[in-house]
Amino acid sequence: MSESTTWSVSHGGNTVAVTWFRGRLTWTALHDGVQVTPPAPLHLRLADGRDLLSGATYVSDAIRDVAEEYDLVVGKRVGRHAVDHRERTVQFTCVDGGEVAVVLRAAPDGVALRFVLSGLDGATVTGGDVDLRFPATAAVWPLTYTPWYETTRFTSTLDALEPGDYGFPFLVELADDTFALVTEADLDGRYGGSFARYAGGGAVTVTLAADVELSGDAVATPWRVVIVGDLATVVGSHLVDDLAPAVAGGTVPEWARPGRAAWSWWSDFYSGAQLSKQRRMLDYAAARGWEYVLVDCGWDGVWMPELVAEASERGVGVFVWVVWDQLATPEQRRKLAEWASWGVAGVKVDFMESEAQERYRWYDEVIAECARVGLMINFHGSVIPRGWARTYPHVMSYEAVRGAEYYVFYSEPLTPEHNTIVPFTRNVVGSADYTPVTFSAAARLTTEAHELALAVVLESGLLNFADDVDEYAKRPIAEAAIERIKAAWDETRLLAGRPGEYVVLARRSGAEWSVGALSALAEPKTVAVDLTVLGLNDGEYAATIITDDAADRLTQAARAVTAADSVEVTLRPNGGALVLLAPAAPAAAEPEPESEAGPRPAVTVADPIVRGVPGEPVEIAAVVTGAEPHLVVPPGWDQPRPIRDGAWSVTVPAGTEPGHVAVLAVHAGDPLGPRRSALAHVRVVSPLGAEPASLVALTPVAAANGSGPVERDMSNGEGNPADGRPMSVAGVHHPRGLGVCAPSDVTWVLDGVAARLTASVGVDDESPAGTTATCAVVGDGRVLSTVEVAYGEPARELDVDVTGITRLRLVVRPPAAGAEPAHVDWIDPHVRPLI
Repeated sequence: MSESTTWSVSHGGNTVAVTWFRGRLTWTALHDGVQVTPPAPLHLRLADGRDLLSGATYVSDAIRDVAEEYDLVVGKRVGRHAVDHRERTVQFTCVDGGEVAVVLRAAPDGVALRFVLSGLDGATVTGGDVDLRFPATAAVWPLTYTPWYETTRFTSTLDALEPGDYGFPFLVELADDTFALVTEADLDGRYGGSFARYAGGGAVTVTLAADVELSGDAVATPWRVVIVGDLATVVGSHLVDDLAPAVAGGTVPEWARPGRAAWSWWSDFYSGAQLSKQRRMLDYAAARGWEYVLVDCGWDGVWMPELVAEASERGVGVFVWVVWDQLATPEQRRKLAEWASWGVAGVKVDFMESEAQERYRWYDEVIAECARVGLMINFHGSVIPRGWARTYPHVMSYEAVRGAEYYVFYSEPLTPEHNTIVPFTRNVVGSADYTPVTFSAAARLTTEAHELALAVVLESGLLNFADDVDEYAKRPIAEAAIERIKAAWDETRLLAGRPGEYVVLARRSGAEWSVGALSALAEPKTVAVDLTVLGLNDGEYAATIITDDAADRLTQAARAVTAADSVEVTLRPNGGALVLLAPAAPAAAEPEPESEAGPRPAVTVADPIVRGVPGEPVEIAAVVTGAEPHLVVPPGWDQPRPIRDGAWSVTVPAGTEPGHVAVLAVHAGDPLGPRRSALAHVRVVSPLGAEPASLVALTPVAAANGSGPVERDMSNGEGNPADGRPMSVAGVHHPRGLGVCAPSDVTWVLDGVAARLTASVGVDDESPAGTTATCAVVGDGRVLSTVEVAYGEPARELDVDVTGITRLRLVVRPPAAGAEPAHVDWIDPHVRPLI
């Protein structure tokens, strides 16, 4: 090897090269003669101070063509994708042991570089590895780095940008109509995430957010990716997905399905704890043809199976929310299999907020377990996508964007500038759960048409519409438009725009196009939507054109157009527009073959609650029509044994605790099929036995509460789970009990033996002064005892005969009209068998 040697690879007008010169390695990249970065240093620093690339010795190099195919079910262009890249691998040995391969990729839409580290097991990598040099006056559209990527994106130039850390994707304008988007691809728990560290003078370094410990014979760093081209190329690029590994097994699971979701949290913060409010979301989703309901914080496993069953009957799936650290251990992750056994479609996992290697290992484990049990995932408080749409097709979306929740948490408006930058940056690399269309946000700076167009301009595989459904219902124009907007697209094209100013984006689903436009300009702007570039079929299309009127209300016009036409719309300041195109004479749908026709699948269980003695078999029976029956048992149970059509024998695991409630699901059809089959649940309840049983420790079979979930060993608190305080009635503290809010109704299954219920009940001191409540003990539909309690009065003691009772309810009646609801404490409730 000579004193200076360069290895390069080129494809589609893009070239990436690495140069060895006097013991140092640099790299450079070109796009159609435009220098993406001049020669810039490469480093691989270890915690012991070594730079693995300093003084490295050349060993060999090899070039290969990369030709692959894969399928996407989520994103801006679903379906089959082809990879056509050129790759060069240059191998070096390190001065003090170990080997480093520098891997270069050239693609039609950019370049990439990564390192493969061998023979370095146990070494710790730190700091930055790849430098880039950009023109010091170049325009950029960064966001200040946090590991959850939720700061506001803004417009700057490099010479005006403060030195510091900025998150990926990092967009730079290299020359007129030539842009570079810097990001990462193919990242998992073998490494850690990075950000762009800006040192001034146009110098950017890809820098680890936390040190990484190498493990095993060979570890590949993530790809350092630069998507290059005009803005249409950048927006349409799938380079990050192309560089990611294939899905395990090579097949996308059929239960991984994008869709639209009704979501109540944004408009009603504590609504996740209320089954009645989630039923309202279900009603709306089913009526509008939406695919999902997302139930956020506060949901209760007592009633969640009931909601899932009701949703399944109406062709709607249910996502449930969970904090990441509740899935931190293998034992905690058993919940995922349990929720899947109920028929839950997916999970929204929140607050990861870390780029550390340890957290990526957690991602690996949770993603793998969800794939195993058949759950889709929506990551919030998360990192950005790194090609996971290809590798993990059951991951529907990620937050990693400053979205509509900031109206709720901080009452901060989302700047129109930010909204017009996200399509050119964050959303390029994968789904972004912005939770759009918030008409009722009091602090918003955007018009109503801007809000509506966000649902098209910003793509998310789980499209969570954030506002109260009544806000959509009272805007028929918006409601009808939202019904036509999809959560995955066959094609996406940028028609016009510049980050921070305006954007016009067209997305196709089947034969229909949805064109969304957003403006961040202070003056009106007229844009022409040129239909000739969309490749429309011959014939007329019906164009629905939605814009803002002078009073910031949606206004709509309709006209017939052809593929040769142009549709002109005027964007008001901070405004938006939506153009929906559908063939005027759609092709008639193919009739369903008679062999596949028939009644909608349905499930009816013989008994929704059965008694199951640990170690003994129990029979589960159901009538299933329209599909093959399947019984799904909780994790840890042996597989059921069919005994006849629609009936199974299943053994309750030995060692099951007294009073334990297990939920089993009977599905009409394959539980890991399209995941919208009908299902019903059977609760298997273990006998209480001869010892006194605390109702606090037992799982109810039904629960409803006036506000927030039923709390254990604390007052109700009214909002999220575990937000109460130590129970206190008339100044007396009580360590054990149930905290509820009127009206409340909680049901347990008893053995029907001779027994008494002992407890005391009172109004918790956190209730408003003057509140009262009527409390009742109900057994098998009969009122066994009624007690009136009031704020400031001592708790009333109860000793109620529950002999022969199999359904025991503790009830707090609704407050009088106009009265404040009381928080009631059921103190130390026990069922005591009479021996």
